[in-house]
Amino acid sequence: MKKILLGLFLGLTALSFSAPSFVNTREIERKNYNIVLDEEAALVYFGILGKNREVIVTYFYNGISAKTVSRLLEREIIDKLGVKLQGNFENSRYYISKYYDSSERKYIYHIVGKKSKTNDCYISIAYLTPENLNDKQMVRDANTLLNEAESNLRR
Repeated sequence: MKKILLGLFLGLTALSFSAPSFVNTREIERKNYNIVLDEEAALVYFGILGKNREVIVTYFYNGISAKTVSRLLEREIIDKLGVKLQGNFENSRYYISKYYDSSERKYIYHIVGKKSKTNDCYISIAYLTPENLNDKQMVRDANTLLNEAESNLRR
């Protein structure tokens, strides 16, 4: 978890940021998530989901496309952490890249929403779990996590 957060901070410092007004930060905090970065073009929070599962959610905006977000985080953060790519999945709603971190003994599912609920805002979710999810479980969890992240956005 610490490696993921460190990598996230290192990757994001190359961009210029300030707090997105369309994100309901009070709701995020009410749900017991911890906001770790609140800047001009991104907001990042994380939380513990129980059963040794964690989630890191990032809201990107200001002209960054979903595919760019997916590639940026894949190259700039996850690859630098020394995790192994296990595969990719895509549907009409999101992209998912699956990684395995042998030092943490966790799978990392990087989920990026394709469609923006709010103009030019794309959601990136790093879901860490010790479970090697099958496709059905992965889709179920991705939908749940993306719905939760979208619920914190104001239209």
